[in-house]
Amino acid sequence: MQTSSSKAQAGQAGLFEARLARSGGPSINRRRGGLRPGEPGRGRLGWKAWLVIDAVGLVLFLAVVVVWPPLSTCREKAREYGLYAGDTIEKCTRRGLAERFERADQRVKMLIRSSGH
Repeated sequence: MQTSSSKAQAGQAGLFEARLARSGGPSINRRRGGLRPGEPGRGRLGWKAWLVIDAVGLVLFLAVVVVWPPLSTCREKAREYGLYAGDTIEKCTRRGLAERFERADQRVKMLIRSSGH
């Protein structure tokens, strides 16, 4: 047996749901065709795909950070002074990258040996 206060609360809840549905807010009836909270998204990328996308983006960013300084130095050198005979911007950039990697390798070795402070 329902009391008058519980009937009033049920009526208010029904009015609230109707008002919420009219205003465009979330409604229980609207979820029929939509996604449920635990259901994976259709057409959406999963976390593994986003992990791959993030990793590729990070690798591309690091490649640009590593390659840009030697490339811009070689281009500037070629524009101002010219390159040596038989040298190209590509060879110059490769030489600059090799120097950068060698310097980075030496720094890592110094950090491991705790020397060079």
